[in-house]
Amino acid sequence: MSEIFVLGNGKSLENFDFNFLKNKEWIGCCLGFRHWEKTGIYPSHYVCVDSVVCKNQKEEILKMVKEEKCKSFFICHSLFNEEHEFRKYKNVIGIQQFIHSPENPFRYLKDYCSGTSSVLYAYCLGFEKINILGMDCEYVEFIPECIQLNDGTLKIIKTPETNPNYFINDYQRIGDIYNPPNVESVHKNSWFDLRNIILLFNILRNNQIRVYNFNKEENKNLDNYFEKKLLNELK
Repeated sequence: MSEIFVLGNGKSLENFDFNFLKNKEWIGCCLGFRHWEKTGIYPSHYVCVDSVVCKNQKEEILKMVKEEKCKSFFICHSLFNEEHEFRKYKNVIGIQQFIHSPENPFRYLKDYCSGTSSVLYAYCLGFEKINILGMDCEYVEFIPECIQLNDGTLKIIKTPETNPNYFINDYQRIGDIYNPPNVESVHKNSWFDLRNIILLFNILRNNQIRVYNFNKEENKNLDNYFEKKLLNELK
């Protein structure tokens, strides 16, 4: 059975040994590259579909593309306009290409985020077993080190010494601009939709693709969507 691991950047992955992922297919997302560049362990596929984060980090994302750190890059389509050089690479895919593609599951993912898009991208890649790690879906919406800008986005004005939302404390650094997490209005809706899309397409395509959520016992946020397994049982 083909298997892939899909990693978010939640606090539950604090102290996770990324060596576990060597020689495995896995997806990483968003600013996780700030950890990967320290360990030298990069994902097979990279996903970031947040237009604000993509714009703010376009140089770092393009650097990964040029250095062939991953097999594919699934990004917000606006990056192709922000930086025309992305268009040169066939392994760089804009999410809108999937959204506007007939019979693609992404057509039905309304409130998408990078987490749910990573899982659905794994589904589209054809893996039969999808293991989710670090998708905690619990955020402190406004940390003390951020301010809100006029357009509603948030800006980090001081690199946090301790970041309650992510598995590394310097995941967000001074100058970063990002969208508010909006857990209740966006993230949870997106996970609900994702669960239903996978169930539907398993029936339509006669698939048996299974999704498992590996997390800590105390994290219950995705328990109603996917079968729960404990992170410390991961083999």
